[in-house]
Amino acid sequence: MPDGVSYPPNGDGDQRARNIVQGMGLLTLQNVATSGLAFVFLFTIIHLVSPFEYGIYSAVLVTFTITNTIASLGVNLAATRFVALHGGDDDKTSWDAARKSVMLSLLLTGVITAIYLALSPLFSLYFAKTTAWTWAFLLGGGWVFTASVSGTLQGILQGLKKYILLAKILFLTRLVMVALTVGILFFFRSIEFPILAWILYYSLIVIWIFVTIEKELLAAKGDYQYSKIIRYSLPLGVAAIIAVFSTSSDSVVVGGYLNPSSLAIYQAAISISGVLAVVAVTPLTTALFPEISSSRTSGDISKGVRLAFRFATFIVLPASLFVAAVAAQLLFLFTSGGVYLAGTLTLELIALFYVFVALQTMLLVLLQAVGKTLEVILVGVVTASTDIGVALLLVPHFGLAGAVTSRATVAVDGTTVCMYLCRNYLRNLDKGSFYLKGLASSAIPFAIVFLLSSFLSSRLITLIPYAVLFALLYLFSVRLLHLLTQEDRAYLVHTLPGRLSKIVDYL
Repeated sequence: MPDGVSYPPNGDGDQRARNIVQGMGLLTLQNVATSGLAFVFLFTIIHLVSPFEYGIYSAVLVTFTITNTIASLGVNLAATRFVALHGGDDDKTSWDAARKSVMLSLLLTGVITAIYLALSPLFSLYFAKTTAWTWAFLLGGGWVFTASVSGTLQGILQGLKKYILLAKILFLTRLVMVALTVGILFFFRSIEFPILAWILYYSLIVIWIFVTIEKELLAAKGDYQYSKIIRYSLPLGVAAIIAVFSTSSDSVVVGGYLNPSSLAIYQAAISISGVLAVVAVTPLTTALFPEISSSRTSGDISKGVRLAFRFATFIVLPASLFVAAVAAQLLFLFTSGGVYLAGTLTLELIALFYVFVALQTMLLVLLQAVGKTLEVILVGVVTASTDIGVALLLVPHFGLAGAVTSRATVAVDGTTVCMYLCRNYLRNLDKGSFYLKGLASSAIPFAIVFLLSSFLSSRLITLIPYAVLFALLYLFSVRLLHLLTQEDRAYLVHTLPGRLSKIVDYL
């Protein structure tokens, strides 16, 4: 621990908070690197294939996302919970739960993948208006199988709290995937190679994790019941299926009512906004879930939730508003403009409302971790109904603007329901004045950069100076409004590299 830095009084809840912060720090660094690779991947596909073909790839991605959620059926979450709950590395029960989670995952994934393959011609007909692209969806079946099994194995590592190993595996396998895709697409410009690259990526993860835990996993014996795993995972799986429809229905409707090129524009904007999840939200939820799963009291959980909300205020909110302020530049950066600039409004609205997505994701993780499965299902039903209803109502008349309105509505309404259902764990949150100051700290640089981008210049060359200006204004606002507490400084100093910790002294 750095000199002069002290943590809050020791206790189980405080130790969990430190675990969450350290896990977030490691996974954030890994996810920053991974998001860079993800954008190289996105940049390569968009630049080397036509908008129509990218639309087909997007259609495969949408069907994969929904089918993978069905194939997983919450088993990945069960693996994390029960491995963490029973003590992890040193507990035989943990390994028995892990082994049976893997067996259950293989069975479910095999069945769902077979159904997906059988439906591939219909997917092609719906999205491409012809069966000529059936082969792309058949490859999507391999993507579903490898991703689902990979998710369960990653869940085991999360339960073991091996954050460093997980970060290493995800980064190196993504590096191999992206390097091969860029090299091959340069010579053979077909969307089959990006899909094959995803299959390779998840296959490498499966192999690496399995080799790492093979001895303990295969040697595990016990009477851990499959029914216990299913009782926990099934409601969460159903909730996740409903939830994925709430986040994907707008894309499905766009693909059905419009054309592959329109879907390509919409998905390009969604993919660019995805950096917010990769960098800001995924590290938190990855560390938060096992810590809450192994918490014994609501007080411990409340401390983790408070920390998560502060993280959203300091990191997610300013990052999302910056993306909204420079949406046109980001689209031009990753697509070279053209027809893709029609997605500027889509990216702006997604980013403006992204903090609601982040809060909803965190609270859903909380509900999952404490076993509130009926509540998770309720949130999914509400958001899915909203997305499907609003998208069907607006997309035929307003196109992409109607689709993104549906997405924004889902974010707000899902967060509202989640906060009501989690109200017993929100009693230790900071005062409203803290969140108002946090909003002001992000809104000030957003307003200035957005005005500059709208009325002065939105050329690509302005992206870096606008980013520097936004960062300086944000840090100045944080200091001016005295937003950081001593507790925040302690966590930040412990998490940030030595040179960056000087920023904390300024704040």
